[in-house]
Amino acid sequence: MERYAGALEEAVDGARQQERHYQLLSALQSLVKELPSSFQQRLSYTTLSDLALALLDGTVFEIVQGLLEIQHLTEKSLYNQRLRLQNEHRGRPKASVLGRPTGRSSWRPSA
Repeated sequence: MERYAGALEEAVDGARQQERHYQLLSALQSLVKELPSSFQQRLSYTTLSDLALALLDGTVFEIVQGLLEIQHLTEKSLYNQRLRLQNEHRGRPKASVLGRPTGRSSWRPSA
């Protein structure tokens, strides 16, 4: 009896996954209809179906989440670097920031 219950669960899961696949495929087809015809021709039914299957797998979302985390860390690092550089520039005399010498120059024009 347990074997039949397990088989029934698998069939229900398979039916749910197939229904979800058709929903995603239908949504993708609706999106494609909004594209210019030159792009629509490049996206075959098979391509859209494969894309829908890829979206069913959680791997895509895990990859996107990982990339999002990397982006946030990179932005945070760049922001901190920017603040550090701004603070360094604020501490310098303005003349040296503009590339002008701050003291007397040892170079003198020849007479």
